[in-house]
Parts: sequence; structure tokens; C-alpha cells
Amino acid sequence: MPQVPGARAEFLAGIRAFAPLSMSIVPFGLVCGAAAAGSGMSFAQALAMSWVIFAGSAQIASTQLYTAGAPLPVIVATAAIINLRFLIYGASLARHFAGLDRRWQAVIAYLLTDQAYALTIVRAATTRGRGALHWFYLGLGGATWIAWQLASLAGILLGNLVPADWSLDFVVPLTFIAMLVPLLGDRAMLVAALAGGLAAVLLVLPLKLELIAAALIGVAAGLLSEHVGRRRK
Repeated sequence: MPQVPGARAEFLAGIRAFAPLSMSIVPFGLVCGAAAAGSGMSFAQALAMSWVIFAGSAQIASTQLYTAGAPLPVIVATAAIINLRFLIYGASLARHFAGLDRRWQAVIAYLLTDQAYALTIVRAATTRGRGALHWFYLGLGGATWIAWQLASLAGILLGNLVPADWSLDFVVPLTFIAMLVPLLGDRAMLVAALAGGLAAVLLVLPLKLELIAAALIGVAAGLLSEHVGRRRK
């Protein structure tokens, strides 16, 4: 992977951007690891959950289904539905990373998380030079991956010490709110946030598809607002 000007600076900026996220990612990883260990999985199986799935909400759901004795197809389908949002994230990031080679795109796809997507979009919107944006993403995504694996491992090994009633799913939306607020100065982003938020609250769909539908509605509303704004100008 040949470097481009500013690659080192962007990579380090990505690592620094991860630091505030560690306060939410580490405890969530601990809970996911402890839940996997407490479900009856072997050490290898519990550890594989963190690097194969690498998605907290899907890991928790899969672990609960495994504990309940659900068939494998049901577990896989549930995890896939929960992670459908990453298709939207990928489509959004494509305009920034489409010119990269297959190796880079594979790494970016594997390291894609809610936090990596949100902070990369913020970085792209607030930084003029975007030629090294993928290095920022690599620093952020790589630091997130390492922290998640270590936290999950600690949760697996020390599972009995983590209270069973800890439920840290809320840390993801809280993190998103903190990252979203600086972007709301843009009219299109504000419209997208309002439309998507209202849709997420009001919609009731089968298979828990409200999040996916709300995201699509938010994206459509934002694009429409941006198009109308350009026509007025």
C-alpha cells in the first residue's frame, strides 16, 4: 500500500480520533466478550465472535440466540439484518474510496463500524485535502479493532466479574449524537437528521427494519434538500 502525501499525519489523526470513543467501545466489548463466554461457547468460539462478526449489536443478538438454542440459519439471518445498515454506510463512503485498489477496499469494508463511518464522514466534511482520507480511516478503524479485540478477550477471561445486568447498547447512539451535532449546521444534514429520526420513531416494520428504512428516508431527504438548495442558488 504505497503512501501518499499526508498519509502519516492522517493515520495519526485517525488514532487520536479514536481516543474519546474508547470510553464507549471498551466497556461494550467487555460485555460482548462476557456474554459470549457465559453462553456456553468454547474459548475459541467466543473469541472468534469478536473478529469474525466485529459488530457489537449483532454479537449480542447472536449470543442470545445461541444461548436460546436457535438454529444456525436464524442466527446468521438475524445478524445479517442487524448489519444491513453497513450497506448504506458503504454506499456513502464509496464516493471517497472508490478509486482505491481492491486491497484497500477489502480492509475498509472489514473495519467498517458505526463510529468509523461517522468520524470519517465528519473528517471528509471538515478537511479540505481528502487524498489521504483512507489513512485516517485506517488509523481510526485499526485502533477500534485492536481495542475491541482486547476488550472482548478481557470479557471472555473475566466474564464472571462483569455484572450480568450490564447493558451497554446505549453507548452507540450516545456516541453518534456527539458526532452528529457538529454537522447540523449544514441544512441538508439537518433535514436528513430530522427526517431519519422521525422515521425511526414512527415506523413499525417487520424484521426490525425500521433502522434501515429510517436511514434510507434520511438520506433521501438530505439529498432532496441539497438538490433544492442548489437549484435556488
